[in-house]
Amino acid sequence: MPGIGQVLNIAKEALLAHQQSVSVAAHNIANVDTPGYTRQSLALTQSVPTPEGVGFFGNGVRSMEINRHYDQFMVKRLTTQNSLLSDLEAQQNSMRLVETSFNEAPGLAVNELMSEFWASWQTLSTYPEIMASRGATIQQAQLIVDQFHSMTAEIAKTRNDIDTSINAAINDVNAIMAQLAHINAQIAASETDLKQQNDLRDRRDMLIEDLSGYLEINYFEIDTGAFTVLMTDGHTLVENNESWQVDWLDDKLQWVSTNSVGSQIKTAVGDGAEVGGKLGGWMEIFNQLTPGQTENYLGRLDALANAMIREVNQQHTQGVGLVQFSEQLTSADSANNTTLLTSLVDPALATETIAAGSMTINGREIGKIEGGVAVNGLATTKTYNAVQAINDAITGVRAKMTTQVAGDAITTGLAGGESVSFSINGIVVSHTAAAGETAIQTATNVVDAINTAIETYNDPPLHTGNVPPITIEAVYGTGLNGGADPSIVLRNTKAGDESRIIIDGIETDSLAADYVAENKLGLINNTYVSDITNNTGELSLFSHESEITIKAGSDDRYLDQLGLGGGNISSTDEGGDGQLTYEFSDGGVPFSMQGFDYSDEMITDGGSFKIWLYNNDDTLALPQPVEVSIERSYNLQDVANAINVSITEASGELNSWVNAAVRDNKLVLTPDADHQFAFTEDTSNFLATAGLNTFFTGSSADSIGINDVVSENLDYVAAGTVSENGEIFRGDQSNALLVTNIQRDEYVRFTGGDEGTLDGYYNALVGDIGLKGRTVERDHEYNTLVTGQMKEMRDATSGVSLDEEMADLIKFQQAYSAAAKLITSSDEMMRTLLDAV
Repeated sequence: MPGIGQVLNIAKEALLAHQQSVSVAAHNIANVDTPGYTRQSLALTQSVPTPEGVGFFGNGVRSMEINRHYDQFMVKRLTTQNSLLSDLEAQQNSMRLVETSFNEAPGLAVNELMSEFWASWQTLSTYPEIMASRGATIQQAQLIVDQFHSMTAEIAKTRNDIDTSINAAINDVNAIMAQLAHINAQIAASETDLKQQNDLRDRRDMLIEDLSGYLEINYFEIDTGAFTVLMTDGHTLVENNESWQVDWLDDKLQWVSTNSVGSQIKTAVGDGAEVGGKLGGWMEIFNQLTPGQTENYLGRLDALANAMIREVNQQHTQGVGLVQFSEQLTSADSANNTTLLTSLVDPALATETIAAGSMTINGREIGKIEGGVAVNGLATTKTYNAVQAINDAITGVRAKMTTQVAGDAITTGLAGGESVSFSINGIVVSHTAAAGETAIQTATNVVDAINTAIETYNDPPLHTGNVPPITIEAVYGTGLNGGADPSIVLRNTKAGDESRIIIDGIETDSLAADYVAENKLGLINNTYVSDITNNTGELSLFSHESEITIKAGSDDRYLDQLGLGGGNISSTDEGGDGQLTYEFSDGGVPFSMQGFDYSDEMITDGGSFKIWLYNNDDTLALPQPVEVSIERSYNLQDVANAINVSITEASGELNSWVNAAVRDNKLVLTPDADHQFAFTEDTSNFLATAGLNTFFTGSSADSIGINDVVSENLDYVAAGTVSENGEIFRGDQSNALLVTNIQRDEYVRFTGGDEGTLDGYYNALVGDIGLKGRTVERDHEYNTLVTGQMKEMRDATSGVSLDEEMADLIKFQQAYSAAAKLITSSDEMMRTLLDAV
């Protein structure tokens, strides 16, 4: 029933409500500068009225809940924007360091140094006999070498700094996620529908903002009030009171989970800007500085140095200095021991295609390997496609095929007395049928005749033997080894040997006496090289830099297709896990020709170089140069043998005037006490590949150097060439002029497939770096403005305004005073009533 007591109760509740409002306002005012604080307000509502005869009498006010002024949509947009801005900021800071490495300041500009280097060769061409000109050329080359080394050192330092930043950030990210899980637990345990942990929620939002600064995230709230936080690719970071971790391993961000037995499982989830935040920005630039990536900044700098070394050396080896080589000469580059992994591509799975990205070799993704129909039991098409895909990926592993030629099926055997005579790589093969032969007998007998002829050719002692030995064998075609049954199949005997197989002498004149017999063999005159048809179906992988590591999913389905599945391929191969690691100890070729950095430049089919031999009085020891063929050279010892045999046969002396030997994987040429030598007409590029008579050493920006042979003896700077009569003229500048032409060569090849001038290639690289830096800077400026505007929009709702709070405080104070007045009035009414009694 309404009365004085009701008035007192209303006044009491009003006092409490407005006192609480003042307390909330005080909390807002106290946290006006607290980062992440969201303005709060007390929600008031009327108390339940009391029904009476004249109507419902109100019972005053009561507090409902403390609300956060929170714009969820804007906060989520800010989270995404913060990630983008942090990404750009990390890229901007890192690019500033990269730009200093490619500083084109006067005296440090690579373009300027290269121009001065070419100019020194031009001067040398004018004064080839003057030592000062030769010394100036060496000095200018040294400046380029020093600049390349300085740039790579700066790049390595920048990369290490970024790596340190990433590792520190990883620790921060893991700590933030653990805190988020802890706050989730607190919120879920203490909140009700009308009572929210506003301060804890503010703290959680701050952690979400911090986390978004490191990587891009998505998050949502579940019914318990806890947040579930995900990476953009869906990997869970936080769920309820549980948090996961991330790690930085193998230059990739790894998501770490724990399986049912407690073992950690790490899954690569990104390695670039797609991760977002500072981590994404750092990784984006980090990847541009990673060694072995031909398309990134460091890879392109290496490609420039690689091309310059190659072009200068290939031209330098064609020339001669002021004098011949009179002392022991050791190749500057090594034929490294090479890991060799060979497998037979599975013909039963020949038509299946391996999708791009399904496999990596040494960390590089392999493109699409198209399937093809197997022919006579061999997956030759798929083998060819696999070789192309692996080599295009530039993995540091060289894929090769083995040349094989399959003749047509023999349908009619030789009649009694019929003869055939033809040649295989110049070796004459003859066979006469003593009696009528079946097709099978003819195939078998001719195969035997070919192998016998090749064995006889290769049989003599080395010093009088034929060089190069012919490493070809003939086999009977079975319908499963690439040849129809019956047929004659010719193939190289060494894995990955793509040397040509030459068939000649098969009679093509239909009127000739031997035409009918020789055309029964199914062989066709031609020079055959390994291609989509002419291969053994075997895939050979060479690596001289490291082990071969193949990853192809979680099982062996793709490895099986290439004949690499099932386990036991290497000493560590378990099988069934989609992975394979293969080392030199599992199989390899000592001092392999594929072990040179520039092995791809060698022309072994028909390639050769010539050596002029001189007496110590500078007269010719032989009237003609000794030609050394490197055809079918599989390792460096084959080349050494070729040199020794060629010189021995040319000189007629049992003891070679210049002895070639392999020591520590290098070729060593040692003239005897009475002779000297010089090089000329290298059509094989072997001299440049091995580092004989070269100007530069190395193959990249960090390994480039000047050959000690020329730096320590300026006489060996090859400004001239040996004349056709073997003469060496001190004033000859012909080779120096050809070296200067390299500067203007528009068809210089670069690792990765680009062509152009050396200057143009470097200018494009510097231009791309400058453009990247400017683009990042512009995007950062724009997004800084956008972020500022978004924060203003958020703060318009969530921020504390002292003016508003002071106004509210006055309002609450007045309301509180009015409620107190009600108590005074009720007291007076009560006294009046008591006095009346």
